[in-house]
Amino acid sequence: MGKYCVLTLIVIISATTTLALDWYALTQANYAAIQNGLSQLNDAASQMNQSITEQQNRVQSAMDELDDYVRQSIYGLLYQYQSLNVNLTTIQNLIQVVYKVGGYKWYVSMLADDYKKTVTNNVMIPAQSTVQNILSAMTNFYANQWQSCSQQYAPQLVQPQLSVGRLKLCITAAIPYFKALADTTLSLFSYGKTGLTTLLGFLDQCSPSSSSCVQKFLNDAPNLMNNLVMSITNLQSLPNMFMQPGVPAVKECTDLIMADIQQTLQSLVNKTTNC
Repeated sequence: MGKYCVLTLIVIISATTTLALDWYALTQANYAAIQNGLSQLNDAASQMNQSITEQQNRVQSAMDELDDYVRQSIYGLLYQYQSLNVNLTTIQNLIQVVYKVGGYKWYVSMLADDYKKTVTNNVMIPAQSTVQNILSAMTNFYANQWQSCSQQYAPQLVQPQLSVGRLKLCITAAIPYFKALADTTLSLFSYGKTGLTTLLGFLDQCSPSSSSCVQKFLNDAPNLMNNLVMSITNLQSLPNMFMQPGVPAVKECTDLIMADIQQTLQSLVNKTTNC
């Protein structure tokens, strides 16, 4: 009888030790799964940030290019219309008063930074909430570790369906919207070049002997060119057209995946609670 009790005690101690080691391994696996999911989100955010920065650079480089095009086109009047006696001082003065497209680089940078921040927050904040829910569920399972239901369902916490890494789709989904904004802006700049060429071509209507015609063009040129610059740098409406739809799209993607994760998680918790 004494030997039987000793053997029973040994079996219980052995089972308890094995069970404790299993829970430790499961806890570590759960942490690893969470870290892996968050790592996927960070990678997706880096991909998005890189893409948006590339589009931002495209637009800002195009701004410098357009300013160079305006400057070179105006200087070109000296050679294209030599018979009209357009002098260098007049050309230099005209260049000085024409607005610089590059002066609006700050606005492009602001749009890019705000979009990155908004998209990231719309995904990362819910992701952190999900992580807390998963950890709470793990704590609940561990508190009831002797129940067969806890032992049965706790390992399912590391299933891919519960990974916050699924939200990476929502981050990368934001990329095309900013690219569309950049592409449209570059189209506007292309229109600006065409418009400038048209304006400068009006000098063809002035005969060499008509100084009044030439002078009127030179007097009107600053306003005409600045109106053109203002029209192609009036970017305030573009975010509403291209970027703004991206924000609710990201949120919808996040909400759907979050709802799926939460229901799957709650189902596991309920199975243990109702055991």
